[in-house]
Amino acid sequence: MPNSYTRIYKFTPPGGMPPESFNRLLVIGGLIVFLFAVSLALQSSGSLLGSAFYYIFLIPIILISLTLHEYAHALMADFLGDPTPRRMGRLSLNPLRHLEPFGTLLLFFAGFGWAKPVVVDPANFRVPKRAMLSVALAGPLSNLLLAILGAAMLKALAASLSFFTLSPATTLILLKFCETMIIINLSLALFNLLPIPPLDGSRITAYFLPNRYRLQYRQFEQLAPMLLLILFAVGGLGVILSPAIGYSFNFLNEMFGDPYREIGIYLMRFQAGGMQY
Repeated sequence: MPNSYTRIYKFTPPGGMPPESFNRLLVIGGLIVFLFAVSLALQSSGSLLGSAFYYIFLIPIILISLTLHEYAHALMADFLGDPTPRRMGRLSLNPLRHLEPFGTLLLFFAGFGWAKPVVVDPANFRVPKRAMLSVALAGPLSNLLLAILGAAMLKALAASLSFFTLSPATTLILLKFCETMIIINLSLALFNLLPIPPLDGSRITAYFLPNRYRLQYRQFEQLAPMLLLILFAVGGLGVILSPAIGYSFNFLNEMFGDPYREIGIYLMRFQAGGMQY
């Protein structure tokens, strides 16, 4: 019998990238490309350009938002005396250190999601209970700050229209970028504040929960992930989060003097003048 062999082709990590990070990148990238292709195939040709622009904005915003969320957890834990995140390589602004495939895909296609959780050791904290509260709050707070930054950028865009004449297309692109940045970060902050383990909100709830209820809450932790999946499957998360996200978006917009309305008026002037977008 003649000798036979099987040749196995492998993708090799570029530039010394750790194999685990590279494999995670391949999985996430492949799934995003596949689902994006399916999404485009189901749309009419008139909406393809809008979807392309949306994903061009979405990819960098999600990478930045998820990375800063987990980095904030790690930085707070490290600051309070726990070296565990640093030893595990999580004190990094490299997105590949933090991405989790399923949670990342949910952000792209469902509007909410998560990254790989940062592991901390409460025994390293001087006041463990208070430190765990601070670590839990750091992630959602980082997203809230990014949402405020997005609203400030929206205000800056509206203010610049008094001094510069931007084309409707350019104005719409910048508007969509700011809008997406605000909505994604509000979604991340509010989703992670839900008091359902293992989300950050469960750590916050545990801190304020009276001692007599903590045993029952720990028992609830075993069933909570299943509850989270059921809420996602039946659309319950959208029912809970969508009104809160809308209210928060409107609040930020009003806080900065309603730049959304100012930009809308600017675009309507072009339309009234007969110019096409």
